[in-house]
Amino acid sequence: MDIKVVAVDMDGTFLRSDHDYNREKFKKVFQFFEENGIKFVAISGNQYYQIRTFFEGYTDKIAIVGDNGAFFVDNNKELRVESIPNDIVEKILKYLIENNYHLELILDAEKSAYLLKDVEEEKKIDFARYHTKVKEIDSYFPLPDDRFTKFSFDTPIDETYNIIDDLTKEFGDVVQSVTSGHGNIDIIRKGNNKGTAMKYLLDIWKISPDNLMAFGDGGNDIEMLKLAKYSYAMENASPDAKEAAKYIAKSNNDDGVLDAIIERLNIEM
Repeated sequence: MDIKVVAVDMDGTFLRSDHDYNREKFKKVFQFFEENGIKFVAISGNQYYQIRTFFEGYTDKIAIVGDNGAFFVDNNKELRVESIPNDIVEKILKYLIENNYHLELILDAEKSAYLLKDVEEEKKIDFARYHTKVKEIDSYFPLPDDRFTKFSFDTPIDETYNIIDDLTKEFGDVVQSVTSGHGNIDIIRKGNNKGTAMKYLLDIWKISPDNLMAFGDGGNDIEMLKLAKYSYAMENASPDAKEAAKYIAKSNNDDGVLDAIIERLNIEM
C-alpha cells in the first residue's frame, strides 16, 4: 500500500465547526489503519494538551504535533521540543509589553501555556478553546521554569502586517511571525512549520513523503501539503492552501477528511 502515514490539521480540517468529528466513522477508519500499519498524525498550531483531548483512547497509538511543529509526541512519548531561546523570549516579551499587546497574549511552553492574570475574561475564554493547560501569572518576569514554543497574540487587523514586519526586523534571525488571519499573530522558532515537522517524523520512521497523505485548510499547512504526495485541501480552505494541494476534499463540516481517506484507501464501511 502506497500510503503509510496520514497527517491531519485540526481546526477547519479534521474538526467540524462545532469542534468535534464523526467518531464512529473515525473508529472504523482507525481500525483499518491498525490492521494495515498506517500511522496517524494530528498536527496543529494548537497546544499539544488540547489536541490530545480529542483522541482519548488513541493517544498511545498516534503521533501528535502541537504549536505548528514545535512539540512532538508519539505514542504518549515526548520526542522533541523546538523551543525559542530564553533571551529572545525576554526581548519579544518586552517588545509586546512596550506596545501594549501583553494583555492579548498567551505564551505556549512545554509544561503549560502562560497568560497574565490581568487578561480580560472574554480573552481567557477565547484562549481556552485552544489550550487546556494554562497558568495565570502576575508577570512574565522572571520567566517561568519552562521551554517556550510559541507566542500567540491579537492585534488590530489593519496593524497586523506592520507588526510582523517589525518583529521580523528585530528578531527574524531566530523566529518567524505569521498570521492566521483576523489580526492574530503567532511567533515560532524560525524554520518550524508543519512541513519540517512531518519531514522529521518521516525520517524517524524511515518513510518517504511519497507515502504521506496530508490534509489542511490554511496558510500554515502549505509546507506540509507541498511535502505530501497525496495532499488534500478542504473545500473550505484558503486559496493558497488549495493551490499547494493536489486534491480537494469535501468541507470539514461534511466529514471531508474521513471520506477522502475511505475513498483513497478503499475502506469498506
